[in-house]
Amino acid sequence: MRIFSALSSLLLAGAAVAQSSDCAPKSSDVQTLQFAWALQHLSERFWSSQSLNQTFLSNATNATTANYPPNFQGITRENRLGVRAVQQIGNSISNFTTPRCNITIPQSANADSFLKNALQVEQTVAGGLIGLAAFTQSPEVSFLLARLAAQHSAQAAYLGTEQNATFFPANSTSLIPAYTPDQLIKATNQTGQLGTLLKGCVTPPAGPCGQQVNIGPLVATLNSTRTGGGTSSSASASASTTGATSLASPTTTATATSAARNRRFF
Repeated sequence: MRIFSALSSLLLAGAAVAQSSDCAPKSSDVQTLQFAWALQHLSERFWSSQSLNQTFLSNATNATTANYPPNFQGITRENRLGVRAVQQIGNSISNFTTPRCNITIPQSANADSFLKNALQVEQTVAGGLIGLAAFTQSPEVSFLLARLAAQHSAQAAYLGTEQNATFFPANSTSLIPAYTPDQLIKATNQTGQLGTLLKGCVTPPAGPCGQQVNIGPLVATLNSTRTGGGTSSSASASASTTGATSLASPTTTATATSAARNRRFF
């Protein structure tokens, strides 16, 4: 009887280990994590490439009330931590390697063009991380993606409410926009597309369960049309709700204003 009891204990222990292993990040998560790393790296490089001192920001929209310098320091710090977090999860997978990304950073000739570019980058990165959450079956990876998406959504909301009189329209018909990897790598300057900045440094992961992800205004669905990243039908919602549809050129300035706010978010 003791032998059977010992065998039962070993079988239960083995089952627990196998179940834990099934939930751990694995090789199929590598491309998802590499894509997340590229998005996080882009945001981190964008914020650290500009000297965000009081002199540069003094003429920005709502500069006297938005408390930009300390908030931007906090955003820059959070984005660096985000890169570290993706790297930490990635390093737990034997075949994970950090992508070699020679990214392009949008140039900002003045503070308002920087604010406009920052809003678009943060909205797109947030939506991209939400979309990536459909491309993993690992709780650790999905938790990280959800946490990073929330971080960038908060950053975008701070930027958006300082630049726009109405950032959350009463007639909205969509949840926060989300984008599939296939959508993100398109080479335009529109919100939801980062191909001109990422320049092909990462490859979109295959669709989950061998299917295509289709993102709608409220939910995402799967179908077996193909195994690529899928579609993002909510992509157009971002442009209509924020007023920031393309990256600012060096001579572009943000024109929308919002009510004065004196607060510290980050």
